[in-house]
Amino acid sequence: MKNELSGTKVSINKEPWLAVFLSTFLAGIGQIYAGRIKRGIILICLHIGLYCSALWFVCSFTGDLKIGVAFFLLLIIIQLWNLFDSYKCAKALNPENFEVSRRQNKDPWLALFLSDLLPGLGQIYIKKWFVGIIFIVCFIILLIIRQTHQLFLFFCLWAIFSAFVCYHAYISTQVNREYSKRLIAIAATAIFGWELLGYTSILFKEHFVEAFRMHTIKEELYPEGFPLSGPMEPTLFGGDCILVRKPATYTLARGDIIVFKSPEDLAVPYVMRLIAFEGESVEIKDETVYINAKKTQSPIIQNIKYVSIGKFGLEGEPYIVPKGSVFVLGDNSNVSRDCRFYGAIPKSDIVGKAYKIYWPPTRIRLLY
Repeated sequence: MKNELSGTKVSINKEPWLAVFLSTFLAGIGQIYAGRIKRGIILICLHIGLYCSALWFVCSFTGDLKIGVAFFLLLIIIQLWNLFDSYKCAKALNPENFEVSRRQNKDPWLALFLSDLLPGLGQIYIKKWFVGIIFIVCFIILLIIRQTHQLFLFFCLWAIFSAFVCYHAYISTQVNREYSKRLIAIAATAIFGWELLGYTSILFKEHFVEAFRMHTIKEELYPEGFPLSGPMEPTLFGGDCILVRKPATYTLARGDIIVFKSPEDLAVPYVMRLIAFEGESVEIKDETVYINAKKTQSPIIQNIKYVSIGKFGLEGEPYIVPKGSVFVLGDNSNVSRDCRFYGAIPKSDIVGKAYKIYWPPTRIRLLY
């Protein structure tokens, strides 16, 4: 940059903590800010490539979940290294006198970075204890609001709150070294947009993929002497964590494992195997499922023994699945409270199709 009066060049010092802050958005941006453009572009491409690859391996029907998890772990390692590297790249450009001056005072960009990690932490760093504690309390209140399921309202409030707290942390420091205030305004706007973008994770969960954890059945729900084990064993056990695709992303097929709202308690998700569709008759006899008076041709269902109990689909009493509904059964037929007891479930109550176990590590696999 040139001094307009003298025509001489004036060096613009780089802020290491600003470089770190920029790199939290996307690996490589801090390096570009520090003048290491090629290095930054390589990191940006690597970050995006690893993230997209990991997401595909985890969320797709055919992707190897273990590879996806490995990519995510690699991405975390690179991102952490990237933060240290961006700091180092920016610091290396600065003259020693600037670095000495910077270390002698509270760094405004470090205050902003800390408040971005935890609202109020930046204020505590610059010793504005009372304000910092107030912001932490406000942060807790916002988390309580989040529990009310007003998620869009929460993300709007959270974006405004985060941007304001970070901006306040910056302007409250005694030393602001920027030649223009536009930079902090841009940073606050970026924080607002980035936090609001977090709402897309909720949309992704609602429309594409959601995670569920299998719970062990409660002993009090069953009479004394009743054998205790999970309704979907040995396919699924208590403690298994599964990924579930949402209805807009697949077509249901006989034998699919689906998650649906329990007709006995809509707040509780059940996991069962899809047996029959609307208009089809279901009958269980000789431990075999008959669809429209014929043995089912699904290889998966053929290998499971079903008990003829309950009110619906008993031997000699075929059950016709109503319009807009499906009939499901648990793989562990002896203990499963499924459609044999409460009839078909509406398609509108289907949450999604379970397709992968992602935890624990020894159980990671595709579901069939």
